[in-house]
Amino acid sequence: MKRFLICLLVFCTSGLYAQTIDDILKVSYQDYEGTARFAAMGGAFGALGGDISGISVNPAGLAVFRKSHVSFTSSLNNIYNSSGVAGIQTDDSRVRAGISSFGVVFALENQSRTKWNIGITYLKKNNFNRRTTVKGITSTNSIINYFAYKANENTDFFNPSHLNSYDAFYNFNPLDWDVVMAYGTHLIDWDGNSYYSVLNYGDRVRQQINSLMKGSSSEITFNVGMNFNDKLFAGILLGMTTLNYRREVAYREYAHENNTSDFDRLIYNTDLKIRGLGINCKVGIIYKPIQAIRFGLSLHSPDNFMYPYKYVEEEDNDYPPAMDNLYSASLEAQYKTDNMPLRDGSNNDYYLFFERIKTPYKATGSFAFIIGNFGLVSMDCEYVDYSRIKLKGSDPTDIFNSDIEKYFKNTVNLRFGTEMWIKNFALRAGYMHNQSPDKDYDLSRRTYSAGLGWKFRQLNIDMAYVRTSNTDYYTHYAGADGIIENLKNRRLSLTLGWTFRSN
Repeated sequence: MKRFLICLLVFCTSGLYAQTIDDILKVSYQDYEGTARFAAMGGAFGALGGDISGISVNPAGLAVFRKSHVSFTSSLNNIYNSSGVAGIQTDDSRVRAGISSFGVVFALENQSRTKWNIGITYLKKNNFNRRTTVKGITSTNSIINYFAYKANENTDFFNPSHLNSYDAFYNFNPLDWDVVMAYGTHLIDWDGNSYYSVLNYGDRVRQQINSLMKGSSSEITFNVGMNFNDKLFAGILLGMTTLNYRREVAYREYAHENNTSDFDRLIYNTDLKIRGLGINCKVGIIYKPIQAIRFGLSLHSPDNFMYPYKYVEEEDNDYPPAMDNLYSASLEAQYKTDNMPLRDGSNNDYYLFFERIKTPYKATGSFAFIIGNFGLVSMDCEYVDYSRIKLKGSDPTDIFNSDIEKYFKNTVNLRFGTEMWIKNFALRAGYMHNQSPDKDYDLSRRTYSAGLGWKFRQLNIDMAYVRTSNTDYYTHYAGADGIIENLKNRRLSLTLGWTFRSN
């Protein structure tokens, strides 16, 4: 899915440009894990309420609780990635355990027709862990040729004297460090008129790419819910979102045995970190015209991510709080001849251009049908416009915002859930379909889920199995072979809950 436009601007922004806007999409995406009951029913709780995790979908769900409640959920994730490029397939699998949610609700006792509840919850919003390995590729599309092509697109900008200066990294922004390093390691050189690759015509390379994503985002919420005569439920939520995202890419090329140039191998590493704290507000209502039917509506403000981190470690620093978003890169080149030993070019950690991320607004409409004490069915319809993601900061933030608006779009996400009770046992199932936020590629997600529940007096134990599948498309630089990732995430969740009186 990486964007490489056929114009001067693109080749001056390189792979990091495309990687950045796609990484911003990933950190703006929400894929709640939640309690086992919430997960088993596809997260369709906008009109139901009465669940710790459902409060984050519709804060009015807090007011549905009739008694105080506390719950804790842990999950085991198996992330499977089958990656293919140029007809070669590579599989990888990772297993991660963690906390999906916990929270407590206090049902305040009073004699009026309006009842109040308060709650504090934690919910994991997204899990970024994934690993991709692509290897054993023979291709004429060497990244060295890309470095030379990019430099030749603007030889005035990539002036050899600037590239060769002692403080070359200070003359360019991080989007152009690849050319700086390629020139410093003699992978490209200047003949007086243009840049050329160290590879001779007809030389081929073997490529290997290892990409590692890790981290997560989560939300801590403070909630107030109001129950008006068991007909109308309303709620408001103030949330604090934590974001910790990291992508490391190790790219390698090895000379083919029949090559005629002195090039032997290169190692190109990039490391992107995005960390921040965000705040949001959510409001919602649930209306119950009759006992069997419920309607829900909720509105979510954007997460406004920032991080109180100083741009420069100086006592007189006057920079405002900003996100901690660091990018570093290194490039090593080895040659066959003794007069050209291992060459290394690298930079220190630098800040990127954006200081804030503003995620999209959300609106969710919901419906639920309660079948007495036997069971229920529910549905959520969620609207999100990913073209509304905004970055704030210095140049070229405006370019990023323009292309976010150009390439991303609004989505309508559907969630379905059902539950059936047999005495103290519950059977649950759910389905979720998230439309693709990308205009050109199908990045839609499909989630199937099922679960069991058991209730004994004040104790409830719930289990869920969730299976999510989606596809990702991208290249690591312009002209490279496209990579297709078929992703599957299998998750097992266990929730322990306890109902109690708060007075």
